[in-house]
Amino acid sequence: MELPRPLAPWGPYLAVFPRDLALSLGPVLQRLSSAVGPLQVRRLDGGGEVDGYDGIERHGGYERLLASEWLLADEMPEEFLRRAVMGEHLFLHASRPEPGGQRTSVALFDAGPGQLGSPRIAQLAALIVLARRAEAAGARFAWGILQDPEAPLHPEVTESGILRLLQSRTPHEASDAQIGAWHTRVRGWKEMDDVWIIGPPRLGGVPAAHGASVLQVWDVLDPELRRVAVRVRPGHGGLPPRDLALDLPDDAACARLLRDPFAAAVAAPHRLDPQMRPVSNLAFSAGGAKLLARAAGGGLVAVSIPNSARAAAIPPRIYDPLPGELVVAAGAHKKKILLATCRGGGIDLYEVSRQGSTLRTAVYVAEPGAAGFPEPPPDAPGPLQPLLAAGTSLWLRDGSGGLFQLGGAAHPGSLRERGRATAITAAAGTLLAVAPAGAGDPARLLRFVGDREPEILRELPGPGRRALFGFSGSQLPDDPGLLAVQLDEERSWQILHRAGSRQLTPFTGTQVVGVGRDPRQPAGTDPGLLLLDDDWRTLVLAGRSWTRKVATAAAEIEHVAVDPFSSRFAFATAAGDLTIGSFGHEGPIYRLLPGEPL
Repeated sequence: MELPRPLAPWGPYLAVFPRDLALSLGPVLQRLSSAVGPLQVRRLDGGGEVDGYDGIERHGGYERLLASEWLLADEMPEEFLRRAVMGEHLFLHASRPEPGGQRTSVALFDAGPGQLGSPRIAQLAALIVLARRAEAAGARFAWGILQDPEAPLHPEVTESGILRLLQSRTPHEASDAQIGAWHTRVRGWKEMDDVWIIGPPRLGGVPAAHGASVLQVWDVLDPELRRVAVRVRPGHGGLPPRDLALDLPDDAACARLLRDPFAAAVAAPHRLDPQMRPVSNLAFSAGGAKLLARAAGGGLVAVSIPNSARAAAIPPRIYDPLPGELVVAAGAHKKKILLATCRGGGIDLYEVSRQGSTLRTAVYVAEPGAAGFPEPPPDAPGPLQPLLAAGTSLWLRDGSGGLFQLGGAAHPGSLRERGRATAITAAAGTLLAVAPAGAGDPARLLRFVGDREPEILRELPGPGRRALFGFSGSQLPDDPGLLAVQLDEERSWQILHRAGSRQLTPFTGTQVVGVGRDPRQPAGTDPGLLLLDDDWRTLVLAGRSWTRKVATAAAEIEHVAVDPFSSRFAFATAAGDLTIGSFGHEGPIYRLLPGEPL
């Protein structure tokens, strides 16, 4: 992996991470390494090989006689002989240091509750920094868990070693007895004179920790800051403590570092009741916590998306407020599932609590003289539409692209048509909509705020008859994310993002099903289009100069969805399989196979 020059010293350790995570860890490593400082190599006279010269002495072999003494032999031979007789000649002193490789540096990590969350990322950085520090001094390195003084020390800082550290969690704080047991264990090891304890601030005052260097880590209790505080207390040399604040990577990178830093976990398949099999398109809820679809047995199936392939999965659930009535739109707001049904041109809104009870919370009626929301015919229900919350209103589209606002400060209980939209998404409490071209006007990206007239954010290329929103990778609240707009019937697309735009033409025979950014590409790489290959089983994320296969299904893929709020995507196959993946992960993070539960 090619890294910026300042990160080259940690290159072998960072190479095990995906490039984007390696780069996000870089600033943390640089600051922490500067605070810890180098491991001094001992220069003691021993039985080692000659390693240069480190002084002058009165005795020695004449092959080490100073050049100035040989000059005296040429110019004043009598004085040279007198100095030889009187023992006044000067010789270089040969240095025979004890080999640095005989030293061992040990790091002991507190795995208790005080180091969960953000401090664990600082511990990961400390593991890499201390390992590299020992390597630079020619010393061995090993690490262990403070709460387990009987366990063997781990010599490796590899992928498996890093996972072992991240997964070493205990509800118990390290006791004085455990710290004392570690000191007793290493006291007789002459070569182990560099011991570090990494943990919460309380460890600095533990008597058994005296003599060891302590790296204290704790959370900065400020919701506006993504930061941990660190205090480095050297155990020898009389150096004063050093305090610093470490700015952590963004929230998404921190979550990946803690849950699945190498994107290597493979999700074990779960069984999906045949009645829950998706029979419509897939839709991510706002925030990306749920995947929604109409179910084969009626109603709505909601799949809770685990944070990673290693996380425990919650079984899918069915919500059917009125059996036999079609759910036209669904979403999530304030940790509750929202379902919308259509009747007489109006919308009935149902709210599902976390306990599973369903209540009709509101009825929205079309304004006088308006046609209202068109009721889909029974034999052609159309796609399940996203139901998005923006400000005090809810928004949804009908099957033909009509945009509707439910309620609002000035129109509570009303259903208002607000024009036409090809695609919608929510951002920073507002609704973003792609309005197709028409009546001499170009296609536009609009922003709706409450009941006001929409704001035109920008004019869009092409007719805007098809558009897709995607996740830009940024957590900024004012970032509208990615937007892909089809330019013409020649299948060219324009991807617009915060830093610019890029025109792409998909491979012949493929279908564009989404837009996204590949976290594994170098920083600044343009996003790409998610393509369904002509075999109907392969999903490919393709940019201007790069291509990556992100999934292969066992049966033909029928539905694909890309979450505009995260790097996740999902697909359902003709065989009934449902898979959730992530552009930053190899393999699925959640799989559901049709059949009875295992």
